Amino acid sequence: MGGRPMHLPKPTGPHHVSFADFELRQTGGEESVSVLSSDPEKNELKLDDVPSMRFFYPTAEEPKWCLADTQARRWLPHFNYTWGYFSKVIQPSSYLRRFAIWTISCFMHLFMWLQLHCSVAKPMLELEGEDENGRLPVVIFSHGMWSCRTTYTITCCDMASHGYIVVVVEHLDGSAVAAKYRDEKGKKKWITHAFAERPFDDTPISDRSKQLRKRVGEIRKVVDALEMLDSGLLTQNSNGVKGRLSLDVRMICGRIDMSHVAIRGHSFGGSTAIVACGLDKRLKCCIAEDAWWQPIERPDFDRLAGKVPLVLVNTEHFEWDDLRRLRNLFLEARDESQLDEQPLVTKLFTIKGTRHMDQCDFPVMWPRVFKAVKLSGTADPGLVKDITSRLCLGFLHRYLLSPGSGLPIYFSVMISRSYPTHQPRFSQILGIGTKLATRIPALSPSIEAVSER
Repeated sequence: MGGRPMHLPKPTGPHHVSFADFELRQTGGEESVSVLSSDPEKNELKLDDVPSMRFFYPTAEEPKWCLADTQARRWLPHFNYTWGYFSKVIQPSSYLRRFAIWTISCFMHLFMWLQLHCSVAKPMLELEGEDENGRLPVVIFSHGMWSCRTTYTITCCDMASHGYIVVVVEHLDGSAVAAKYRDEKGKKKWITHAFAERPFDDTPISDRSKQLRKRVGEIRKVVDALEMLDSGLLTQNSNGVKGRLSLDVRMICGRIDMSHVAIRGHSFGGSTAIVACGLDKRLKCCIAEDAWWQPIERPDFDRLAGKVPLVLVNTEHFEWDDLRRLRNLFLEARDESQLDEQPLVTKLFTIKGTRHMDQCDFPVMWPRVFKAVKLSGTADPGLVKDITSRLCLGFLHRYLLSPGSGLPIYFSVMISRSYPTHQPRFSQILGIGTKLATRIPALSPSIEAVSER
């Protein structure tokens, strides 16, 4: 490997993974994109078109090192993302602070060439066992606060390696570290993180609820765009992304199974996934990791996430009284509701020895640093990824896919990395909440994680 950039971990599934980007031009101009300011009265909460999307999908081609693809495969593909992350660490509230952020960001962006473990814009795999139309199920992924389309690449690559088309949304509500879009002329524009100049807790929840409503609207626009892509209503010219990273819309046409669409999200993205399911019946399944319940408004609680199958995957230390109270209100309401005279499918898991950041890429890339600053838990971050993957893939296999479909291949999840011998077994790491039962064979390659509330 001498001299080659470092890569993210290899996905656990049986298929190689490729990725490409898709961005529709903003037909309404700059005013159609929401840029939330510190003054709520100045906020414009309108979006005429869909946000940018990154597609991960299975392919037959193994990712190989190629100098021409090095920039495209970067985990931090643009300086603005680096700036955004360090704006979280150092609030850009003064000229001196902004200069410090710029200096550190320049250094990191120049010398950190971490690569995605997937190829760039290769043909989609023809899978044995697909339905007669050759379509694949879809998982839409919504990122959390201070994140972007690359923050959860390990998770998204892993799902794609098991036969899913994974569509990562880069939200334009001001919650991302940075987000890009194309104006009506196809020119690239950027939105930076809203409220970055003040402490997180100083932003009213009402403003976060406005952001959440916008996020949910963007998810619905994404589903609209997927329907249009699948039916061939969007041409290659509609994609504002040009060059190696551009999604070939002809490849995706007729390959999206719109009858099997799930949504998954982390933190603010978990809230987005829950609320979106209550408003859009095209979403059939919901996975929420460390859902942030405070921005969810009462009418969204009453919709009970559309009554679709729901799994909550929580970390041990993302927990406080008000969050627990709101989550319990929601779960109790689902317990009392029915769908076709049957109780709603609701599952809850808490993984011991974990913190909020363990559900994104950072702790896997820099485990010692994140453990030292208490942003990662005591459990090995790679093992936590594998546990979460097994839980979520098992849930989708059981509640999203048609019985007997055979694909995607959930049962092939294997431990793909070496872990210290002192690591606790799965049954010790996975903590189950009150009134929950579990059946989890420790380190089994055919693990089925089931919990009933």
